Amino acid sequence: MSPRTERTHDAWRAALDELEALVTEADASLPAGDGDPTALPTPARRWTPPVGLGPLPQELATRASSLAERQRDVLGRLEAARVAVLQHLGAVRTVEASHEPSRPVYLDATG
Repeated sequence: MSPRTERTHDAWRAALDELEALVTEADASLPAGDGDPTALPTPARRWTPPVGLGPLPQELATRASSLAERQRDVLGRLEAARVAVLQHLGAVRTVEASHEPSRPVYLDATG
């Protein structure tokens, strides 16, 4: 393998390592199947794609494909958690709104 090819492979391996670490963090931040669906995950670090990676080496295609599938799975579970939180928030707002009086309860007669 030429030095340039080796550098390309190393850069792609490093990028995939970083993406795998991020998806692992996101996965770990989600509640377990029997956990509280409204528990907010910790904010994920943002990923910035490296510049100048070039095309994905064929030798890493299976790894990249598996990682993309794992990302889709975690993203789906994050979306489900987000929807659950929004539903709970809607229920809380409905309860809060039902306690608001429709007219003033007190009248300031002293001025």
